[in-house]
Amino acid sequence: MKNFKLLSLTLVLALCAQNSFAAASKKTAKKSAAPVSQQARTNDNSDVRNDIDSLGGNEQLMNMAQNIKSESRSRIVQERIVDRRNRLEVGVNYGMNFGGDAYTKTQALGVAADFHITPRWSIGARYYDFGNTLSPEGQRIFDQAKANYQAGGRAYAVDIDYPENAVMAVLNWYPIYGKTSFMDVGVTQFDLYLLGGGGQITLSSGSTAVYTAGLGVGAWITKSLTARAEIRYLNYTDKPVTGDRNLNVVTGNLGFGWML
Repeated sequence: MKNFKLLSLTLVLALCAQNSFAAASKKTAKKSAAPVSQQARTNDNSDVRNDIDSLGGNEQLMNMAQNIKSESRSRIVQERIVDRRNRLEVGVNYGMNFGGDAYTKTQALGVAADFHITPRWSIGARYYDFGNTLSPEGQRIFDQAKANYQAGGRAYAVDIDYPENAVMAVLNWYPIYGKTSFMDVGVTQFDLYLLGGGGQITLSSGSTAVYTAGLGVGAWITKSLTARAEIRYLNYTDKPVTGDRNLNVVTGNLGFGWML
């Protein structure tokens, strides 16, 4: 009986000793693992910082960054949608004259042709057929003269020399270019341009020289369809009954064209 109790006590002590040793081993393993993990994280962060710092000291990368030119990227962004090099544009337009003879109102239907040498320069030809009506002041004088004539009095004719048609050659310069979006339908390319030229205008009294200068905007709606709006100054000499006059006329035109 004594031997059985002694054996049991010995077994219990052995189990307790084994559990205590296992717990102590786990604590030791945790304490030893923590510095290792902390050290590993420290080394990883140090490596990342070293890699980042080394970029600024890499001579080849610095040279590549300095050689990048922003102008090249700007040219790509501003590349023209429509090719306008050695291309012909033909179109029709409608316009009205402002100023000039106070007794007439003048409208014009025209055709145009422009040969685009480069996207910045083009040469062109214009033909206009004018339609004329009396202005309110001209109509008043005409009605008064008609009434005087019917009453047996002296009638004075309206002193006018109206335009009939004109043909001109022009040179266009496109210094400003841009793109715009209309109601998110699509991107439209446009140019602001200056023009100048001259030719011949036929009046009711005969033909005379005419000179023009102005500015306009051209919108390239598609690669073929174009639209233009122009405002131009015209200078010519007419010959009414009272004598020659030097006229300064402002004309506005709207038109559509087709790129060939």
